[in-house]
Amino acid sequence: MKHHILHNAASDSNRRAILLFAGWGMDEKPFTGLNAEGYDIIIIRDYREGKPSEALRTLIDRYEELCVIAWSFGVPVATEFIVNNPSLPVTARIAVNGTMLPVDDRFGIPTDIFKGTMDGLTEKSLSKFYLRMCGSNAKFKEFSENMPQRDVNELKDELKAIGERYQKPQLLRRDFTPWDCALVADADRIIPTGNQSQAWNESGSTVERLDIEGPHLPDFQKIIDAFITRKGKVAEKFARASASYDDNASTQHDIAAKLCSILPAKANMALEIGGGIGHTTEMLLANSDIRELEVWDLLAKTSEAYIKQSDCPGAEILEKRYGDKTATLRVCDAETEIMKTPSGSVDLIFSASTVQWFNSLPSFLRHVARALRPGGEAIISTFGPQTMREIARTRNRHYPDLQAIGRMIPETCEIVRLEEDFMQMTFPSATEALSHIKLTGVNALGGEKSAKDVREILRNYPTLPSGEAPLTYHPIYLHIKKAANNKIKKDQT
Repeated sequence: MKHHILHNAASDSNRRAILLFAGWGMDEKPFTGLNAEGYDIIIIRDYREGKPSEALRTLIDRYEELCVIAWSFGVPVATEFIVNNPSLPVTARIAVNGTMLPVDDRFGIPTDIFKGTMDGLTEKSLSKFYLRMCGSNAKFKEFSENMPQRDVNELKDELKAIGERYQKPQLLRRDFTPWDCALVADADRIIPTGNQSQAWNESGSTVERLDIEGPHLPDFQKIIDAFITRKGKVAEKFARASASYDDNASTQHDIAAKLCSILPAKANMALEIGGGIGHTTEMLLANSDIRELEVWDLLAKTSEAYIKQSDCPGAEILEKRYGDKTATLRVCDAETEIMKTPSGSVDLIFSASTVQWFNSLPSFLRHVARALRPGGEAIISTFGPQTMREIARTRNRHYPDLQAIGRMIPETCEIVRLEEDFMQMTFPSATEALSHIKLTGVNALGGEKSAKDVREILRNYPTLPSGEAPLTYHPIYLHIKKAANNKIKKDQT
């Protein structure tokens, strides 16, 4: 197993990385144009050896967060990697046009086709494989500009190793899969689309399967943009909007108020994730009897309302008094910080309009369930796929729907409430709707917009019969309670 850090993404200052497990026949060349601000992108390929090298292990250990994207025959390799390294800080786990059982008549490449490809592999047949992989002459021409440079005999050995190593039906256990989501191309001429769908259906209901358009070779930049959050950019945009947020975020305030209305009366130790400027923290303390409240937020900018008390490695610790109650703020990335929280140590976990920024909601919820004491509760809101549907054509971000979120709930938790709402704000014009988005900082939801994108949004923005411009929010509310005996099965309603 070999690896390569993309030069245009690597930086000693990056504490996050994307591990991209490439497909068979690849080196780093086809991926050289990929970019994800704030992340190193590490291409992993050549699976003649199934275990990561010591150099790769040493490299991975430096990161505070790892996102895994695996493609084609990289999926079973990445599956084994994730399962064998449970202590790594892995958040996003995205499988693309591959399955955990790569050579199989029902769930992967049919056995005869695989054997024929391996036995008859030549430079000419490899070129034909790449053409089928690309799906069209135009895409193949583009791919050829960064063609992998791999020896044919080496590739035969790689195929043989993969075929022998991953003929294990137990990889398709219905009670466990390490993947959050599986992307399945509708025109895959390498691993049949139908076989991929059957494999993910067989692997259990916890995997969110999404159909995508295109051939076996996907648009990896589009996938990164849709599933990986540039957390530094999010922090930057909210910092810019901190002065205007409170006056413009009426929808977010309404969502927080609804969550606060269902708080338990008492909680010895409570954790708020995404404290922002403190508005929700005040509501949280006013509506419950919390003895100890710790607030986590990515933004150091929000700490201006707090009094600095001390420093600790990787985070600032600050405090603010609300009457006779005190909230302690930790400036950190909550998605990775929750992984360090001791099991059974928290009575209440509360988060309003924050977790949509996380790279892996399923992973976060698993750690929430672990951190809660028996009988502890989590009250959370996020946003569903209809959020900002008015700019959907230029919005990159993927949001799971209500049913998908229901399937993410760990089995140790009971679903007390799982519901959605649709809120529509109106503005005199599309320009003012976009201005509102910017003033609340949620323009990071759709990724960076070029001047051309903005012009397209304004040109195609829908209007109501009154001539006003609508803006839709699609909040999803989740209230779960950890079982006292850890035996509750979740209700998929």
